[in-house]
Amino acid sequence: MIKKIFIFSIFFITILNAATKEDIIELYKNKNYRKACLKAGDLYQKYKSDEEFLNIYAHSCLEEDMINRTILPIVKLYKTKEARENAAYFATILYQKKLLYYALIDDVDISYINLPKTKYILSIIFNKFVSGDYNYKNGAYWFNDDNNNDITYKLSAEEHQQAKKIFLRTYENGEIIKVRTYW
Repeated sequence: MIKKIFIFSIFFITILNAATKEDIIELYKNKNYRKACLKAGDLYQKYKSDEEFLNIYAHSCLEEDMINRTILPIVKLYKTKEARENAAYFATILYQKKLLYYALIDDVDISYINLPKTKYILSIIFNKFVSGDYNYKNGAYWFNDDNNNDITYKLSAEEHQQAKKIFLRTYENGEIIKVRTYW
């Protein structure tokens, strides 16, 4: 009897935690991007042909700097002009991330690379990096924000949890306000 109650409880909890496309849309509308990205990943197989879902999935992941998770939607966004445009946008940012990683970890010159510009922060930093618009000091690249003199960015390669990663730290008036990690 206890075994049946336990199995029923697990089944019931699983059903309560199961997300739907509508749940993902609602999370996205409420700017709960992290949860939307993670739950959309769980639902990918069910909605992998639904471009609205795929766009929300990828945008949510991008908003949370979970860029690697855009790979699945990128591949499936091809049926409409808007979907292809979004796929190119996500792929550009993913590629810029990979190139920055390559440059910082392996000390490779990428200054000759010219890619589309986007308003996404990593894309902005990528373009400043390849154009040499930075100050290098103490093993890190420092960038100024074009719109706010109080904001600076520090890009560095560091060992973290037994892996080399790149960190993009945002400072406001010298205080860290955001840390992004990429690999």
